[in-house]
Amino acid sequence: QDLTQQLAQPDQAQTQQLTGPTTVMPEAPQTWGEQPAAPPATNPWAPPGGSWGQPAAPAYGAYQPPPKQPLTPSRMRPLSAMFSDIGRIVRRGWLPILGISMAIWAVVSVVYVVAFMTTVDLSALQRGFDLIGAETSSETGLATNDAEIAAAFRDAFAALSPSGWALLVTVLTVLILIAASLQTAGVSRVAMDAAAGQPVTWGAGWRACFSGGLRLFGYYLLLGILAGAAWTVAVVVVVGLWAVSPALSVVIGILGFLGLLVLTFWLSGRLIPVIVQAVMGRHAIAWSWQHTRGKFWAVLGRYLLWSMAASVIVNIVVSVISIPLSLILLGTTASTSSTTQIGTSMVLSLITLPLTMALSAVTFIGVVPIWRDLTEDDTYRSIDEAGQPIAVG
Repeated sequence: QDLTQQLAQPDQAQTQQLTGPTTVMPEAPQTWGEQPAAPPATNPWAPPGGSWGQPAAPAYGAYQPPPKQPLTPSRMRPLSAMFSDIGRIVRRGWLPILGISMAIWAVVSVVYVVAFMTTVDLSALQRGFDLIGAETSSETGLATNDAEIAAAFRDAFAALSPSGWALLVTVLTVLILIAASLQTAGVSRVAMDAAAGQPVTWGAGWRACFSGGLRLFGYYLLLGILAGAAWTVAVVVVVGLWAVSPALSVVIGILGFLGLLVLTFWLSGRLIPVIVQAVMGRHAIAWSWQHTRGKFWAVLGRYLLWSMAASVIVNIVVSVISIPLSLILLGTTASTSSTTQIGTSMVLSLITLPLTMALSAVTFIGVVPIWRDLTEDDTYRSIDEAGQPIAVG
């Protein structure tokens, strides 16, 4: 019987070897009136994963970046991205943009004033203005007439012949076109660097003036010649048809005029990026024609929207500055001679013209965000290969 009990009960040493030693914790004495100890609360700030000997808790999900801005059906960024680029341009490049623009147009203003002072007889011009406001002539004592006024103004502009004046006006017009080309190229380069987060420097802007600016002037000249030829052909056709049928000539003239307006409107939407692409290299017209295919309304709409907004801004700023300045300068010379008033007007133009044209650069910078949506340049592009906008810091 003892042997049977020993076989039925396992050895205590073997049992401890299989199950491990058992440690019995003494219970803490509990006194009357005390509540039993609550179990330890779980730590809500514990990191994912269990402690030693416990299974790991499920980890957090993978990080999902915020969704990027969706592109419009034209595969261009929404309007908010355009205004974001413009804000970045104004914030980072306002000083070079205004400085380069004012320097260019200050030179043009000086040339205009010098040309006016050297080709116009100021004393004869003063006599013409005095005759307009006087009832009798100070020289003859007789009532002034139109012939005498016309003679005074003819003497004022007698330094050049009609062909000479036509040549001077042509030269000054070309000078304005060159200055506008230089300003557009320099401002565009500064705006491109500012929008893309690149270093903004005066040197890059001035170099672009004399490289991209002269290239842009060539494009303006070419497009102007083509437009002039188209209008000349239209006028010749209308005049030729007038001898055959005046009614038909009027109808063809109206249709031709409307057709040329539509053509100009359409070409504007296709060639607007030329303004910026000319800074990057040659063949800007072919580049713009290719990259605006299927994006006509998106490009033209953005440009017109910003042009109207920029025009309002420029007019307000120019009015705030020029009106008080005009009142101060012209008010102090109201009782002086006409020659003094003309000189004061010239001085005023030396101040207001560069300022106005410098502020007009605000219109040019609106083309840069449009160009960034179209370009494939690795540095300045704003849409990646997947068609998603590139975040710019």
